[in-house]
Amino acid sequence: MTTPAKGGVCPYKGVAYVELRAGHDQLYFGRWRRNDATSIDLRKAYRQLERLLHELAAAIDKEDIPAARLDLEKAFEALHTAGPDEEGPELLRYLDHALSYAHRVIGDLLHEKGLPPHSPGDFAEWYDAGEVPFREDW
Repeated sequence: MTTPAKGGVCPYKGVAYVELRAGHDQLYFGRWRRNDATSIDLRKAYRQLERLLHELAAAIDKEDIPAARLDLEKAFEALHTAGPDEEGPELLRYLDHALSYAHRVIGDLLHEKGLPPHSPGDFAEWYDAGEVPFREDW
């Protein structure tokens, strides 16, 4: 896990699915979602999201959670609809949709264990994020 903007004790320490949650939040608060994002930022986000989805697939492979499997399928579909070389607003939309479905998979895993849902906002200070652009645009 890379070190986010703020130093100190990792806020994910001791939570279930720490790597999945941190990976999600690194994307959620990532540079690709900012107005000044470059095509390099978008390609990097595409690859990071692809890795996260494969990690989620490995996690749900050990569980019998049909909702998580369906959400993961939708996440891959959204990601692959965009393709790694696409640019512009369509790529942003598909990446955002894939990330939203990935968030749902994490929620499905947590729900199955009787744990509260993951809320990226709880970790926003760790990433020094004031806001997440594009959310209300769709």
